[in-house]
Amino acid sequence: MNPNIDFILNTFYQRGITSREQLLAEMLRVKRTLEIISSENNEKILNDKEKLFQLMKKSTEQELGFFPGDRDFFLKVFELCSDADLIEYTLEIYKNDRMGIVIAPSFLTEFIYKFIDEIDAAAILITEAEKHLSGLATLVEKYPEKKFTFTTQFPQMYLMLSLGFEKYENVKVIHQSIYSELIIDERFDFIYCLPAFAGKGDEFNNKFITNQTDGIAIENMLPMLSDNGVLTVIVPARITFTGGNFAKLREYITQNYNVDSILMLPEGTFRPYTAIKTYMLNISKTRKDAITVGTVAYENDKFKTAEHKVISMMEFLNHEDWRIEIILSSDDENIKKFKSSNLERVKLKDIAEIFRGKSILKKDVSIGKIAVLNISDIDNGEINYSNMDSIDEEERKIKRYELADGDLVLTCRGTAIKTAVFRRQDRTVIASANVIVIRPKAEVLGEYIKIFFESPIGTTLIKSFQRGTTIMNINHTDIMEIEIPIVPMSQQLELTQEHEREFQIYKETVEKAEIRWQDIKNKLYEKLY
Repeated sequence: MNPNIDFILNTFYQRGITSREQLLAEMLRVKRTLEIISSENNEKILNDKEKLFQLMKKSTEQELGFFPGDRDFFLKVFELCSDADLIEYTLEIYKNDRMGIVIAPSFLTEFIYKFIDEIDAAAILITEAEKHLSGLATLVEKYPEKKFTFTTQFPQMYLMLSLGFEKYENVKVIHQSIYSELIIDERFDFIYCLPAFAGKGDEFNNKFITNQTDGIAIENMLPMLSDNGVLTVIVPARITFTGGNFAKLREYITQNYNVDSILMLPEGTFRPYTAIKTYMLNISKTRKDAITVGTVAYENDKFKTAEHKVISMMEFLNHEDWRIEIILSSDDENIKKFKSSNLERVKLKDIAEIFRGKSILKKDVSIGKIAVLNISDIDNGEINYSNMDSIDEEERKIKRYELADGDLVLTCRGTAIKTAVFRRQDRTVIASANVIVIRPKAEVLGEYIKIFFESPIGTTLIKSFQRGTTIMNINHTDIMEIEIPIVPMSQQLELTQEHEREFQIYKETVEKAEIRWQDIKNKLYEKLY
């Protein structure tokens, strides 16, 4: 940390000014006062302490609130902050931001240089520019001949960006939310957007395809592209495969624009703010014959495109959604066999009822008559019914979460995919919120679906719906969309019975081997003493 900034922060801390908003406001107060002095050519006021104090109060308190101190404290703060770099200071106080204000690493901003260069963009829009603050000044300085427009919806960030970038003649800052109807008339050659993930924009329900902030932002940005413009937008994984309105949004994009590329960003790109899986979409107005899908790797403090594949646009559009994991795996022999199979395939939602378990807090766990199935109770494809947590609750309140004989359970949290088939117990058992319940209809067996899920194809399909990175995060509404190959019931019975028979042989063999190995070790140990 810059020693001067460290000293400034300690000065504020000693006066009880500790929140990021307060810390930024006091630095902005000084910079705003300096701006007014400069605009009025009134440097003489610096020699009159009382007039300087009164100028600060008159020019900043309506915008930034009352100054938290007397004249002497202001003069001390003014002296300390006058020469401090506003951008560096803001980056320091928002370091390790968990609230989504300043979150993009500088190497992510550096990664978009190549997109700017490819189209030789002249007019560039960076939405919610404060999110990219760590690489923003470098970006502007790299392209002094280009015109930049920054947006922000926060008044304090608008002032910070305006003051922090006032020395750059090619930068304009606009106070504008990207989640409402825009008042910007310009068109841009390159738009870089990192919208809020999964926020709600309910007041605009009738004006946008989705009511989610990330979907609204995309829909808002696309019409602002110039004829040869490109939108680079960072989105959560769910946008690439979720049904409903997001499926309509994907259709709208492919019908009216061109998806140039979809790249999966590295795990942890936006930590500690979020650990969800994210993608970089590049969308343009120029129709192309092919699309690039791939992954981005982090090496030597830089992002670079790693695994990638170019496929025809026709092939891309033949996919039901934009899950690039499936596209990247399409050369796999199992995937090829699955796609070319003549077996009927149906969506899971058409052959099963699917729901997520009940959220149980630690304080709710007690000695009770209702058993709770957790992730830890599922191991090696089986359920351990002996050590389940329990709760004391009225049965009518938990009826919708109650497990029935033959239900397939699938973990939706944790670090590994676990499945098992539930068997009726002497007491009521419900699923916890970390478990998805799949209740098969008459034409399919839970055991059959379990075998498919455990297969290489099934595992790949489940992982393609994963919203998290290291920690698994699967939504039950996404799992509904998985396609299952269906065979006659007689064949399902034959497959599941063979699977169960061989699984029991496997367990017995492993148990005998473990007993034998333990006996051998004990005999060896006895020879040591």
